[in-house]
Amino acid sequence: MRGRRTAPHLHRETRLPLVLQNFHRYFFYAALLVAGVLTYDTAIAFRGADGGFGVGLGTLLMVVNVLLLWAYTLSCHSCRHLVGGRINHFSQHPVRYWLWTKVTAMNARHMQLAWASLISVALVDLYVLLLASGAFPDPRLFN
Repeated sequence: MRGRRTAPHLHRETRLPLVLQNFHRYFFYAALLVAGVLTYDTAIAFRGADGGFGVGLGTLLMVVNVLLLWAYTLSCHSCRHLVGGRINHFSQHPVRYWLWTKVTAMNARHMQLAWASLISVALVDLYVLLLASGAFPDPRLFN
């Protein structure tokens, strides 16, 4: 017995160039963290002028921004692998199959979501910068 051969699937993403796929997965995890922080920031934006609940134009822009970022992040094929990977029979995992189908449908629009979220981030950052500099006040819808 010379040497044991390992199963071919054990080397799928451990050698170049496929090892680079792992970097994409790590960036996906980082993107989840960033989207979570931006979701928290958006929730804070609902604080009104008097401390209660309030909505302004900036709040609505931030909601659109965070929704686009979540759509872009969750449409990634790394998310698709996370929710549906390593399953031999989807029939035994109906919830994961349902999630996989939703992410797969979103994945078809991943590039469009990337551009939309990129533009959204730039515009919302510019809007917040202008508000912070005092260029104009945030138009309040209520409170």
